[in-house]
Amino acid sequence: MCIRDRRADNPKHSFRFFFRDLYGPPKLNYPLFGKNGAKKFDHIDLRTFQNYGWHLGSRETIFLRDQFCRDLQRATGQPAARGEYYHLFLNGQYWGIYNSCERVKASFGAAYFGGKKDDYDSIKKGTTYLPETKRRLSVMANDGNLEAWEQLWNKAKAGLENNQDYFALSGRNAQGQPDHQIECLLDVDNLIDFMLVTFYGGNYDGPISAWGNNRGPNNWYGIRNRTTREGFRFFVWDAEHTLKDKREDRTGPFPAGQSFGGSNPQWLWQQCLENEEFRVRVGDRVQKHFFNTGALSVESVRSRFLDRAAEVESAAVCESARWGDAAYTPSGGKSSPDREPLTRDRHWRPEIDRIANEYIPARSEIILTQLYAHGVLSDVAAPIVHNFGNNSYRIRSPQGVVYVTTDGSDPRLVGGRLNPRATIPSNGIVQKSGDTPLHARVFYHDDWSSVISIP
Repeated sequence: MCIRDRRADNPKHSFRFFFRDLYGPPKLNYPLFGKNGAKKFDHIDLRTFQNYGWHLGSRETIFLRDQFCRDLQRATGQPAARGEYYHLFLNGQYWGIYNSCERVKASFGAAYFGGKKDDYDSIKKGTTYLPETKRRLSVMANDGNLEAWEQLWNKAKAGLENNQDYFALSGRNAQGQPDHQIECLLDVDNLIDFMLVTFYGGNYDGPISAWGNNRGPNNWYGIRNRTTREGFRFFVWDAEHTLKDKREDRTGPFPAGQSFGGSNPQWLWQQCLENEEFRVRVGDRVQKHFFNTGALSVESVRSRFLDRAAEVESAAVCESARWGDAAYTPSGGKSSPDREPLTRDRHWRPEIDRIANEYIPARSEIILTQLYAHGVLSDVAAPIVHNFGNNSYRIRSPQGVVYVTTDGSDPRLVGGRLNPRATIPSNGIVQKSGDTPLHARVFYHDDWSSVISIP
């Protein structure tokens, strides 16, 4: 076990557990994160809300920010580090609420995506020193090496406006079709969803840190299996500086990443924005996640947030008893007679209410406005779908022409051309057949709406 103490005045420590044959069993064999989580672990973290904890005097303490952002990433359909909440006792001494968390390393990749640990590159913000060139990088390989990551960065640095260059990142040809002669380096949908969660939370300390004028990266992980056609996937990490100002704009562009030493996923996003096909894909992912009951819609986010809050509501009383006055005592160096202990009812609940009733109801619309300024949202509204049951749907639009495909292809082809297999529904009615997804877009004044997909 390793104690993680990032601040000299921090009386409550985080912990990291390592399972090695030097100490005993080389792995923890236990389904710590439920039946859908990994069953074996080389290491796990117990996190303790370092920047927003009562032990440091923070009145914004809710215990949820970091894990909730990882929850949002999983809700988009992407892999993310799982985490749960526990009371921690050490030798009979109560230490408070802790958050268990998986670490995104090679063993994580092998557990969830298959293959061997040796197949994976695990990349993160860190420090790498290259003695041959006397370069110091702010990116490191936790496992594996930086070769594929640097190759991806070089391709993005060269420019991605051209479809051939852009599609090559994900192992496809200029028409967007898979080409096994081209190495796949990037999972595009994962990058988009990762950044949408980053923007939603208003994260100003990752993957680019607002401190230092956005010139340096921080708090991100990426992994890739070198033996498969799966590109780098990115993971929310240490997302404590989130859910603050509902007007926060972290969409950039920011300078961090212009040199390889500061490379990071958000810089890749900024480079990809040069390409029209990427911007269309962003619009499609926004339509999926922000509208109806999508993962980043108001109703879905609020429900998920309140569910997590309910998990720790009673436990907050115990945390308050242990740490509520820690920052205002001589041992904490901040003794003040006019400071009251931090408690659930006076401090935790008001902050939960602010996020649930002020931040979340406004945030989705604010993000859409911010993204519109980057040219990723169409002026044409997506089609309206009404489910009649029995795989029968009415699909309509108040403007333009609705085009539908029932074979799993997209009505819009690369370059904005109309798919010859797309049809205009008779009377707006479409019958879906089997498990093949149905896709619909509106075409109006030489522009396409985002896609509506019915699986």
